[in-house]
Amino acid sequence: MKVSGHIYYIFGGASGLGEATARRLHAQGAYVALWDLNDALAAKVAESLNAGEEASKVTPGQGAEQRALAHKVDICDTAQIESAIAAADDKWKGVPVGGAVVASGVGMVGKTIERDGSPHSMDLFETIIRINLTGTFNAARLTASRLVRDVPKPIAAPTEDTPCRGVIVTVASQAGLEGQAGQLAYATSKAGVAGMALPMARDLAWYSIRTVAICPSIFETPMSVNMPERARQKTLKTTEFPARFGKPDEFAHACQSVIENDMLNGFALRLDGATRLAKL
Repeated sequence: MKVSGHIYYIFGGASGLGEATARRLHAQGAYVALWDLNDALAAKVAESLNAGEEASKVTPGQGAEQRALAHKVDICDTAQIESAIAAADDKWKGVPVGGAVVASGVGMVGKTIERDGSPHSMDLFETIIRINLTGTFNAARLTASRLVRDVPKPIAAPTEDTPCRGVIVTVASQAGLEGQAGQLAYATSKAGVAGMALPMARDLAWYSIRTVAICPSIFETPMSVNMPERARQKTLKTTEFPARFGKPDEFAHACQSVIENDMLNGFALRLDGATRLAKL
C-alpha cells in the first residue's frame, strides 16, 4: 500500500503520536486529515504542514493542493466522524482514501479497590473503555465503511494479485499486555484494542483491507509527561535496548512500515525496545 497520493485519517492528530504520524506521512506525500477534540491545536499542526516546503511537492496526477486539514472530532461521536469524512472528500475530490491511524485515547489511574477500601469508580472505568476501546472501534468501522464505499459490488474474493485497498492502524499499548497496578481500566481498554486486530483483519480480508494494532511502551508524549518519576525510572530499568523511552517519530515510522508492507496484518505489534513491565 502506498503512502503517497492517499488520504489518511489521523485520529488524535493534534499532538503526540498522532501528530508525529501525520507529519511523517505528509512528508511522504500523503494527504492527512487531523481529527482531534482539540481542533485549535489540530488546525495549527495542519497550518504548519501546509506552510512547509513539503506542501510544495506535487503528487503525480493530484496537483499541488494543500495536503493537510483539521476537523473537530470526538472519536465516540459517529456524526462528527462522518462529517469529517465528508469534509475530506469534499476538499480532496478524486484522491483515494488509504486508511487511518487511530491514536486518540486517555490514560487515568484507578485500582480495583483504593487504599480506603472504596471500589474503583465505575464512571472512570466506563469513560476509559468508551474512549479507548469503543471509540477506537467506532473510528475503525467508519473508516472501513468509507474504504469500500466506491468499490463495485459484489467484491470478488482476493487472490494473490489483489492489491491492498486500505490499512487501519489502531493504537493499543504495552499496558494492554502487561498492565501495572492502578492501570486496570486503561489496560483493559488497550487489551481490547489489541484483541480486535485479528478478527477485524479476518472481517476485512474479503475487501483487501488490513489492520494492525501497535502496542507502544512509554513514548515521550504529552500523555506521559505526568507519569510519576519513580515509575519512569523503574520502567526504564526494564527496558533492554534502546535504554530510553520511545520517540514519537519512531512510532510514526512503524505506522509507515505497516502501511507499506502488505504482509503486516491481523496482529498486535510490540514497539517497546524489549521492555517488559514489572510490578511497580
